[in-house]
Amino acid sequence: MRRGRQFPSAIPLLLALLAVSPAPAEQPCEALIKQSNAQLDAMRRHAASIEDSLQTLSDALQRAEARNAEQTREIERLEAELRAQRAVNPQEHERQRREFYRELRRRLPVSALYEVLPDRLIVASDPVFIFGKGELGAEGQDRLTPLADTLRGLVAQMPAEFPWRLRIEGHSDSRPLRANPRFDSNWELSSARAVSLLQFLVAQGLPEDRLSAVGLADTELRDPGGSSAAHRRNRRIEIHLVYGLLPPA
Repeated sequence: MRRGRQFPSAIPLLLALLAVSPAPAEQPCEALIKQSNAQLDAMRRHAASIEDSLQTLSDALQRAEARNAEQTREIERLEAELRAQRAVNPQEHERQRREFYRELRRRLPVSALYEVLPDRLIVASDPVFIFGKGELGAEGQDRLTPLADTLRGLVAQMPAEFPWRLRIEGHSDSRPLRANPRFDSNWELSSARAVSLLQFLVAQGLPEDRLSAVGLADTELRDPGGSSAAHRRNRRIEIHLVYGLLPPA
């Protein structure tokens, strides 16, 4: 029997071909990896650029804040100098005084108890003080409460750096005291009444260190006549807005 023709095995040939030719599937993977690496590098460079920009902005902001702080200090210094100059300026004092009494006249309710002039407030003594004594009566305190409330609101708006104060003056008529068991003269009576009103205003909330009291007896009469009406006009309390050195704290 004739044998058939033998052919070499195909397996060794296939293995040889695979060994010579690289796998075509590896080329797309390498390209993708290179592309990804390039994108990562670009992102790193972009992030570094953003970080540099942020640092530049931060430095600029710090410089701007430093300039603003310096400008604020300079403005505060100039404002302090201006306040100091105004605090000793007589013209500014006079302007404040006129404004103070103009606003006092506007705010106070209408009453025959007091009279607001451009440079002072006048309070009648007879309706608020006990006759022949230096104390405010209970009814007098009730009548003076609206005045105290108004004064408290006004002085709260006065600049603290100005050396202002309210001077409370007690005035009497020209008749000498007779048989008064507490006071020997109008000097003592007018002083006691001024102090009594000062204490009342302090109790109502006005700052004690901005108030002063003085008794002037009959040295500054409003009406030199001898009638009962003239005497009533002369018995009074005056409140003046004055400027000068304040006592030490």
